[in-house]
Amino acid sequence: MSSAHLQRGSVLIVSLIFLLLLTLVGISGMNMTSLEEKMTGNFRDHDLAFQAAEAALIEGEQYVEENFDIRFALTNPACTGANCYTASCTNGLCFYGTFENSSTPVPDCNAGTTKEWEDNAIWTNATKHRVVASGNQLEGTVENARFIIEFRCFVPRDSQNASPDPDVFAQWTPAFRITALASGASTDSQVMLQSTYKLVQ
Repeated sequence: MSSAHLQRGSVLIVSLIFLLLLTLVGISGMNMTSLEEKMTGNFRDHDLAFQAAEAALIEGEQYVEENFDIRFALTNPACTGANCYTASCTNGLCFYGTFENSSTPVPDCNAGTTKEWEDNAIWTNATKHRVVASGNQLEGTVENARFIIEFRCFVPRDSQNASPDPDVFAQWTPAFRITALASGASTDSQVMLQSTYKLVQ
């Protein structure tokens, strides 16, 4: 009689332990599924931000191609238009270097070493960056991507010409660095991309 009671008690204990193990396995599986869903969501969010930043770079390159008159914007001391590249990064057009307004065909120019994109004010002050046009904004992003364009002085027009003539402007061309900052479906996911662009007309 006593032995039968012990056997029934053992079965109960084993059953409880087995039930506990099943519960732990179930909870672990739920946690794993939740983690995988978060990872998938984060990847999708990051990919969306990356695509938005790429679109901003393309728009920046198009702006340079369509709107830049290098000879006027940088050599005219009275430049006050929207195409002036300045140390204040007005309208997202930046130039932190030195530029000599001389009569030489290719003015002396030093691009400087300032890293404008590291300045938080560049991205929070609406007067210091440009915003991607609404028609180019990716669906699903929480905000329009932003970008700045830096004038980086002159580079040889022909990359195969190692020694362009400093007195022949036609052998040189302006260079730019474009930096884009974009968010995905939330501001928690941000991507910053850069491209170097040589203007050849």
